[in-house]
Amino acid sequence: MGIRPGACALLAIALLLALPGSAQLSKKQEKINVQHADAIAAAGTAAEAWLKIEDAETYEKSWDAASDYFRSQVPEQGWVRRMTETRKPLDPLLVRDLTTSQWNTEMPNLPKGEYVAFVYQTTFANGHPQMESVVMVHEAGAWKMIGYAVQ
Repeated sequence: MGIRPGACALLAIALLLALPGSAQLSKKQEKINVQHADAIAAAGTAAEAWLKIEDAETYEKSWDAASDYFRSQVPEQGWVRRMTETRKPLDPLLVRDLTTSQWNTEMPNLPKGEYVAFVYQTTFANGHPQMESVVMVHEAGAWKMIGYAVQ
């Protein structure tokens, strides 16, 4: 079973639209981030833990650690296949630097909730810096991955 038609596109579009095109945040977003600094810190810790699972190429575990919504939209076998085809060839990770984070209650095509989007400048074994994005959602008292992309 693959990823449902449109499910991965829906999550990728939501992820990309949610993130600023550069490390510059608007003054309004900067103020919002300050007000939610504790949430951003907690989501950041959870994102780093999730990324360690992904970096270890244990894609079944990264799917297990994802949000309920993500798992309802993206079947496990489809996720594992996609990561094996797209992420694994990039590994190993050499450097990952956080460039921006953004707290929000709305993401395009996703239910209302509490979200934090992170953008990293990441260098894998190929030596070329790439943008890596992770969106976390606060779900059942914990921060869980709801979107991930490497461009």
